[in-house]
Amino acid sequence: MMKTALVLCFADPAVMGGRIDPLASNHRAHVFYQSLGFKPVGRRIFTDESDCLVHHLSRRHWHALFASE
Repeated sequence: MMKTALVLCFADPAVMGGRIDPLASNHRAHVFYQSLGFKPVGRRIFTDESDCLVHHLSRRHWHALFASE
């Protein structure tokens, strides 16, 4: 489902990338998102004091990984 959501997001040529922010302690989420091409870019503590590991996926990286599918 996440791959389908990303296909829909990147169908819009104005979308240059996406960011997600799973909790830093959620290692299974990190593995999952990184398998889709997301790269960790840093930690962030949000207003509710949740410690997150922010990941980014660029349009270029997405297409390099999945353009042939």
